[in-house]
Amino acid sequence: MKLINPVMAILFLTMIGLSTAMDMSIISYDDCHHTVSAGSRSDADVSRLYEEWLGKHGKVQSSLTEKDRRFEILKDNLRFVDDHNAKNLSYRLGLTKFADLTNDEYRSMYVVGSRLKRRTSTRTSLRYEARVGDALPESVDWRKEGAVA
Repeated sequence: MKLINPVMAILFLTMIGLSTAMDMSIISYDDCHHTVSAGSRSDADVSRLYEEWLGKHGKVQSSLTEKDRRFEILKDNLRFVDDHNAKNLSYRLGLTKFADLTNDEYRSMYVVGSRLKRRTSTRTSLRYEARVGDALPESVDWRKEGAVA
């Protein structure tokens, strides 16, 4: 009989622990950890949640006007999240770093047609650039080098 690999055992126990952990999302539960129904949040609750969300995602607005505008957008998105979660469907929504964006803003920044925009660096890497004095072969057969089959 083969002994269980200790790494696999630790991984298994970690996965069990994570799967049984309570979900403590700031938008899903109130202070007593009961689910929040749609429309039950006070303005003070939403304002406090917004400030926590700003801190968590490192968001800083350039002016009070912009902060108020973003707050109203987040409030609208939170209402959508609460309404959805109140239906007890097979999945739940939450607030992400995009919660202060309108659908149009999000789409213009991250979606092109039906595909997500890829974030690519505008800088080019010099990692594989040849240095002065390097003796480079004309070609390399990577099969002979064992890199590919």
